[in-house]
Amino acid sequence: MSSAKIGRRATLLGLSAAASLSGIQRGAAAEPLKMITNWAAQAELGGFYSAQANGLYDKQGLAVTLQSGGPQINAMQLLIAGACDIIIGQPEAVLMAVQRGIPLVTIGSTYPKCMTGLTTHPDVTSLAGLKNHQILISTEGRSTYWPWLRETYGFSASQAGVYTYNTQPFIHNPNVAFQSFVSSEPYAMEQAHIPFHYFLFSDFGYPTYTNTLIVSRKTFTERRDVLARFLSASADGWLAYLYGDASSGDVAIRKDNPAVTMEHLAWSREKLRNIHAIGKKGDRLFSMSEAQWEKIEAMVVASGGVPANPNWRESYSLELSDALTQVVPS
Repeated sequence: MSSAKIGRRATLLGLSAAASLSGIQRGAAAEPLKMITNWAAQAELGGFYSAQANGLYDKQGLAVTLQSGGPQINAMQLLIAGACDIIIGQPEAVLMAVQRGIPLVTIGSTYPKCMTGLTTHPDVTSLAGLKNHQILISTEGRSTYWPWLRETYGFSASQAGVYTYNTQPFIHNPNVAFQSFVSSEPYAMEQAHIPFHYFLFSDFGYPTYTNTLIVSRKTFTERRDVLARFLSASADGWLAYLYGDASSGDVAIRKDNPAVTMEHLAWSREKLRNIHAIGKKGDRLFSMSEAQWEKIEAMVVASGGVPANPNWRESYSLELSDALTQVVPS
C-alpha cells in the first residue's frame, strides 16, 4: 500500500472521529442523510437497519432515514433529482448512467460478489442447459445480467420473460426458470418443499458487486466526511447483524416490513454467513478494487451494455471505502 493511501486513510478516519466527537460535545445538530434501498426491509439490508436500531448513526452525528425501494420506485431518478442522498443499486447501472453524462459515484459495495442467480427445476444441471427454457427476469435484470447471459450462453431474446416476483409460473411450468436473490426466493422454495437447483452467477464468472452505495458527484464532493461516517457506522451495523446480536436489527426490519418472518431472517443470515456474503475472514467491509471494476466495465462493454469510454472510471471512488478498518471476523 502506498504512503499516499495510508495518509489518506488516516486523514479520513481522523476527520470522521474528530467531527463525530465535536458534534457530540458541542451539541451540534445531526447531519441528515436519506438512503433509498433497492427493496423492502429484509436481512439482505440488515446491517443498515442494525446500525440505525443500535444508535450507531447517532453516535456518528448522523440522522439517517432509510426508505424502502423496489421495482415501483426509480431510486436513481430520485437521487439525480436530489430527493435522497444515497441509493442502493448495481455497478452496471452506474456505468451506463455515467456514460450518459449523469454524475454518479459508487462509494462502496455491501457484497463483493454477485448475489443474484437463477432458480431452475431439478432436471437442469447447468446454466447452459437453459437454452430452450423461458427465463423470467426483472426490468433491472434486462440491462444488467441478461446481456451477459445471452453473450455467454447463447440465449435468445425470446427466452426472456417478465418476472413479477411471483413463483407460481415456475411451480406450474417445468420449462421455466426465474431470477432469485441467494437468500430470498430459495427460502420460499424450501418452505414450500419444492425441489429446485440454484445457480449463483458469481460462481460462473459474473464479476459484478451487489448492493453498491451510490451518491451524486456533488454529494461526494461536498459531504465526504458525512459519507465516511455513514460507511463506518454501517460497517459496524453489518458486523453486529451477521456476527453479533441481530435482535435489534430484526425488530427494525419487521417494523418496516411485517411480512418478513423471524424464521426467514434467521435463515437468510445463516445463508449470508455461509457464502461469505460480505467477504471472507479479514476482508474489509464495503471494499472495492480497481481490478474488479475493470472486469465489470469490460463485461458490460463486451455484452453491448455501453460502448468503450475512457470516462468510465468516474463511476466509482475507492477513497472512502479504503479508509475503513472494519473487517470480517473469523
